[in-house]
Amino acid sequence: MVYPSPASRKFVELIQGATSKWANWDPPNKIAVGDYGVVHNETGEFDYEGNIYSPHFLEQLQSSNYKVDFDLSDPTLRPQELPELNDNLIVSSQGVTIKKTDVSSGVGVSGTALKLDMQFHSNKRAAVLVMHKPRYSHLPNDERIIRLLDSIRYILKGKYIVTEVVSCAAYMMYLSGQKAESFSVTLTTTGPVAPAATARGAVGFVWPSQATHGISRQGSDPSAGYVPLYKLKKARSKFQLWLSGHRGDGGFNRWEGAYLSPRPWLGFFSRRAPSPRAAAQKMKERHVTPAPKPPGPLR
Repeated sequence: MVYPSPASRKFVELIQGATSKWANWDPPNKIAVGDYGVVHNETGEFDYEGNIYSPHFLEQLQSSNYKVDFDLSDPTLRPQELPELNDNLIVSSQGVTIKKTDVSSGVGVSGTALKLDMQFHSNKRAAVLVMHKPRYSHLPNDERIIRLLDSIRYILKGKYIVTEVVSCAAYMMYLSGQKAESFSVTLTTTGPVAPAATARGAVGFVWPSQATHGISRQGSDPSAGYVPLYKLKKARSKFQLWLSGHRGDGGFNRWEGAYLSPRPWLGFFSRRAPSPRAAAQKMKERHVTPAPKPPGPLR
């Protein structure tokens, strides 16, 4: 007997198949580089438990047997940002055909910036994720960070760590039903067309007037820092390293990517999602990542 998957899990599964990254079903919910926790296999959603840059984690580290000989406030050990490569990032699964038309009139001009003509095929669910002004940040591939993560396996046992996030100024996500449909979505801009960090205008997605058969979500606020995409990794066991021949490798070759289990209905293989009350309490207990200190001598 096959049980239907929640919409969130289905969307995450389809986007993961297209990018090897995880989709965040609730992009306003912040996910940061260095976060660690578990994934609820029933929903595909990440459950935050801590961050390696948080004060709480540093306290745990200081009380452990591992002696830190470097300072995590060192800028070279902080999350690294990559320059913006494109104005828009479009991710789509199988089962949908997209025709993109860039109709922007140029820098400094308001109006329609992008038009997407989407055609969804029948008898197959499909997913589309569009991000405007994507910004990438990731853990530095520094041997000190790798040594730190390898030394705290007792904290990270059975957990995943966020090694990369993709944030944006506006996003649109759509999970189709099992009916064929075609419609267009446009991205409009009001005010100066600028990177998310400096934009003062507004951006937004305009949906068709006709009804659609799927589930859509969207947000547009250049200052919000939506996080629709992120990457998870998990430390390989010594036995896995021996089998794969990566025992002597450095960097994140010693870590493996995280993927959803193909059997979401097996409760003993998944972790149940927390109740709304428990989730709210966990959000209150989140530790804010401290701002980097000026570089100083390493301890």
